[in-house]
Amino acid sequence: MTALVQAALRVRRTARSAWGLAAACLLASFLLAGFFLPGSRPFGLGHLAWAAGWVVLFGHRARNAYQHGTDPRSTLELGVLLLVGVHALVQLGGGVGGDLYPLTYVAVALVASFATGRSGIGLVAFAVALGFAIAFLGEQITDPLRLGLTGLFIVCFGALSYVFTRAEIVRVRRKSKLELAAQKEKVRDDTRLFRLVAPSSDGVRDEDRLYQTSVQEVRQALYHALQLLHQTLDLHTCVLLMPTDEGEQLRITELVTKSEDVADGPFSLGAGAIGAAVRRKLTTNLHQIRPGYRGICYYRGPADIRSFIAVPVLERGHLRAVLCADRIADRAFSPQEEELLRSSTSHILRAFENERVFVQLERSKREQEILYRVSQALSTALTQDAVMEVGLSAATEIAPHDFAAITEYQPEGRRHIVRRAVGERALDFQGLRFRDNTSLTAMVVKNRHYLPYRGEFDSKQQVLFTKKAKLKGMESLLVLPLVVREEPIGTLVVAAKAPSAFVTSVRETLQALGNQLAVAMANARAVRQLEEMATTDGLTGCLNKRAFLDQLEQKLMAAQRFGRKLSVIVTDLDHFKAVNDTYGHAAGDRVLQELGRVLKRVKRETDLVARFGGEEFCVLCEETDARGARLLAERVREELETTELLTELGPLKVTASLGVATFPDHASTAADLFVQGDRALYEAKNRGRNQVCTV
Repeated sequence: MTALVQAALRVRRTARSAWGLAAACLLASFLLAGFFLPGSRPFGLGHLAWAAGWVVLFGHRARNAYQHGTDPRSTLELGVLLLVGVHALVQLGGGVGGDLYPLTYVAVALVASFATGRSGIGLVAFAVALGFAIAFLGEQITDPLRLGLTGLFIVCFGALSYVFTRAEIVRVRRKSKLELAAQKEKVRDDTRLFRLVAPSSDGVRDEDRLYQTSVQEVRQALYHALQLLHQTLDLHTCVLLMPTDEGEQLRITELVTKSEDVADGPFSLGAGAIGAAVRRKLTTNLHQIRPGYRGICYYRGPADIRSFIAVPVLERGHLRAVLCADRIADRAFSPQEEELLRSSTSHILRAFENERVFVQLERSKREQEILYRVSQALSTALTQDAVMEVGLSAATEIAPHDFAAITEYQPEGRRHIVRRAVGERALDFQGLRFRDNTSLTAMVVKNRHYLPYRGEFDSKQQVLFTKKAKLKGMESLLVLPLVVREEPIGTLVVAAKAPSAFVTSVRETLQALGNQLAVAMANARAVRQLEEMATTDGLTGCLNKRAFLDQLEQKLMAAQRFGRKLSVIVTDLDHFKAVNDTYGHAAGDRVLQELGRVLKRVKRETDLVARFGGEEFCVLCEETDARGARLLAERVREELETTELLTELGPLKVTASLGVATFPDHASTAADLFVQGDRALYEAKNRGRNQVCTV
């Protein structure tokens, strides 16, 4: 049932993704026909319908990605939709030769920065193909040089953004691989503690050698014991019978015989003379057996047996096997021979113990192989969705269950989120959010210890997530903490309808899985944060210095190409050190955040705001001359001056000095443009602060 639910969910996700891409391609087909080109047709309801359809589709898919997390398919889909929307805007502004065409480069850089793996490469390839198709089919541009330059710029912007963004991610990935390699080595060391043979040097795997030698030793021990009895007691047949797994039949485990009429089995547990020994758990000794006797089950038909003995092999009062011996000669088994047979059962029990150890080692080997495969898969899984899929798949192999989930703990808000759920009623729990409470999940995170203690679950008395979201019909439950460097990041939950489904050995293996899963999830979270931090300042949400400088270079190249103005506003808070010294650094951070909000609120849609460092911010204004940039800077200065922040020491007001520089009036390169803006800023400082200066 779990596999069917998982398959259904995958089919549904694939269908949703295919639907979104199909709709995006349909919208793109309008652009290939020049639908938005000025003069092609009057702007009317058709254009509004197209725009409304794009907004609804993009908003819906973005909302799904925000709620359920992104994967390569959703990233590719959102990137395609964004590129289509930007091309529509560019076409509305005049097409390839229009003033808005550089927006395509910005869009390509953006999607390549946030896409991962093949999605990023696919989006850059799609951007090149879409740009060529719109230019050639939609706008009838046939100049090879112009088409080539357009494609070259798109590839360059996408490739540079893709490479620079992932330069930092590579470092995290390398660190992740080193941690996983260390964990693998520890698993190998633990495995060696249980091996019964020395490490091989002839190419044969240690596990294979263990299997071969263990089986051979068990079989040889049994055969040797039976052969000694056969020769010593002058027997016709000496056979060891064991109950089947169901406990209702006997099967031949080993035998030494002179007969060619031995049956294959299995045999009824209570049949004939052997049945008497099984029922009473006492030795059955028969002699002077009449010819044609059919009470000895391991012969196909009547056997010429005159003496027979069956000795039950007992372990702690439980029947493990039956040792049988017979003779053709009419000579009864003496008390000394009977005692010899009974004493031989200790050697047989020792062989059984070896077999039990062998089975345990085989189980351990299988579990270690699963964990090794998981570690390999997790080493290449860099998104939380991929990590969780690998973890839940491995949990299914280790402990068959009817429900499983992975939760994430967010300590800043003391919130728990069910990130992934599979199995019965999985959709009822998927995405469930709840604060710290008295549930088993919250207690496991708090105490960093698995619950319930015995693995038994009663939905009427125990709460898994919340009192409203109850997990019903399960008899067994295990909630394991996911801990990294002593910090809990979530839980792994498995539940089953069968009672006592998660014994100690299973729990220990799941705990080992949880350790690997926790490290991989922490790494995936770090990668996600790095992708966000690669272009964003964590305190203010503005662009960071590196992203701003990249954008400055790109915008200046576009301004040079199309002969446009480009202005930079450099902003610095006045007496910011005094704010920190007087009101504290927390208040200083609030001031920085407020300045970032003012800049983002006052700027135009096409302007970019960045925190360049410390209390210094920059605004990049496309197609803006010095006068327009100065007016914008004045609005920023005035709004910040009137803003009042409440602190523990009372109300706080701050001011800022701003410098403006414009390309090509004041500088011809990106570096010089920023230097000139910075020079204008310090001129404002020297003139008394809280003012705007232009170079």
